[in-house]
Amino acid sequence: MMRYQKGAVGLLFTALILVAALTLSLAGYKSTFFQAKRAQNEILSRQNQWAGEGAIECAFTKAQQDRSRTQFTQADYLKADCQQPLNLNGIQVVSVGNKKYSLQPVDGGTQPIVQKVMDFSNNRLAGAIQSTADLFTQASTTISPPDPGMETEDGWECVAVRYKGVFSPGAGITNQGVGDTIEAPYVGFDNNGKDCAEGYDTQSASSNHQEQDLMQDSNLNPFESMFEVSKDNWTQVRDNPKYDFVILNGDAAVAGSSSARITDCGQKVKELVDLGHTHIWMEGSCEISGANLSGMTQTSQLTDGVLLFVHNGVFSLNGSGNFKGVLFQLNDGFQPSAADWVGLEANDYLNSPGVTVFDHQLKKAYGNNYAPANTAAYFQRGSFNFTGGQFLDMDGQLALFHDSLNFSYNEDVIDAVLGTTPPRWVKGSWRDF
Repeated sequence: MMRYQKGAVGLLFTALILVAALTLSLAGYKSTFFQAKRAQNEILSRQNQWAGEGAIECAFTKAQQDRSRTQFTQADYLKADCQQPLNLNGIQVVSVGNKKYSLQPVDGGTQPIVQKVMDFSNNRLAGAIQSTADLFTQASTTISPPDPGMETEDGWECVAVRYKGVFSPGAGITNQGVGDTIEAPYVGFDNNGKDCAEGYDTQSASSNHQEQDLMQDSNLNPFESMFEVSKDNWTQVRDNPKYDFVILNGDAAVAGSSSARITDCGQKVKELVDLGHTHIWMEGSCEISGANLSGMTQTSQLTDGVLLFVHNGVFSLNGSGNFKGVLFQLNDGFQPSAADWVGLEANDYLNSPGVTVFDHQLKKAYGNNYAPANTAAYFQRGSFNFTGGQFLDMDGQLALFHDSLNFSYNEDVIDAVLGTTPPRWVKGSWRDF
C-alpha cells in the first residue's frame, strides 16, 4: 500500500472516531438537557404546590381570626393577604354544602393546584332552647324551626329542646321541622330535600310522646358551650370588650332575697335597645312587661340581634311578640325564693290563692313535697318568642311558661350576638390536582 493511501485510512478512522464522539456528546447533552428541564419543571411544580398549601393555611388563619362566613365568601377577601404575596392567579372559594367551602388556589392558568374543605357550621350544642332548669309549660308548644342538627341519609337529626332534668309540657308539642315551607334556621340553609328524620320530629296531640328532638342531656352546660369559658369565670364574659355589655345593676333591696332588684327594669332595657345597645347585662332580678316589652321587641327588629343576659336573679316576661335576639340566664350561687317575686306582676300567677296552674305538674314531677311555683327563677306569660333561642343555666331551678310557647332557632341571630364559632377543616377533604 502506498504511503498516501495509509494516510487516508488514518484520516478516515480519525474522522469516524470524532463523529462517534460527537454523536455520543450530543446524545449526552440531550439527555442532560432533558433532565435539567425535567428538574426545572419539578421545581416549578413543587413551588406551585407549596404556594397552594401556603395559601390554604393563610386562608384558614384569616378565617380563624375574623370568624365571618359572610366576609369569607366575598370575592377579594383573600386577595391581599393570601393570594398576591404568593403570586397566585386566584383562590377559588366554592360552596360544597351547608356552610362548607372548598378552597382551591389557582396557578398561572385556571387549574386548581390543591383543594381543602373548610366547615363554618357552628360547633355549639344543638337546641333551640337549652336549659339546666326544669321546664314546665302550660299550653301547646311549637318549635319552628328547630336546630337542624346533623344531616343523615334519612334526614336531619333535629334538636328542638335540650334539657338536663325535667321537661313537662302541659299540652301538645309540634315540631314543624326544616321543610321548604318553614323559615330556614339560617341564611343559605339547604335542606337537600329532607326534613327532620324519623324519631326527631315530635308531632304529638299530647305531652306523653316525646322523641329525640326533645333531648335530655345530663351533662348540659349552656354557659360553657356558648361562651367557651367556665361559668366560674363569668366575669371574663361580662368584661370582654368583644361583647361590649351595658351593665344594669340591681339597686333595690328585697326583703328576704339574696338578689337586688333592678328598679324600672323594663323601661331601662327598652331605652337601651332603643339607643342601639345590643348586649345588655342585668345583674339581679328584672321584670319586663306591657308597653316596655312591646317597644323593645319592635326596636330589636332593626338590629342584627340583641343579647339579654340575666345574672343571679329572677326574670319575668309578660306580653307577646317576637324578640330578635337571645336570652341567657345564669344563676350561680343564687337560689330564688317567694320573696323575689313580691311586688312583681308575675307574683299574681305564681302565688295565687289556693292552687296555681302549675301545681298539678309540679306535684306529678316531684311528688307531694314539691317546691311551690313562686320559687321559680324564670316566668313567662304570653305568646313571646326569642328568635335566637333561650339558654337557661340554672341547675335544678324552675322555669315556668304560663301560656303557649313558640321556640325558634335562628343561627344568624346567635352568631350576631355571640360571634361565630371558629371554622375547622373537614377530615379527608385534602386533594392534589
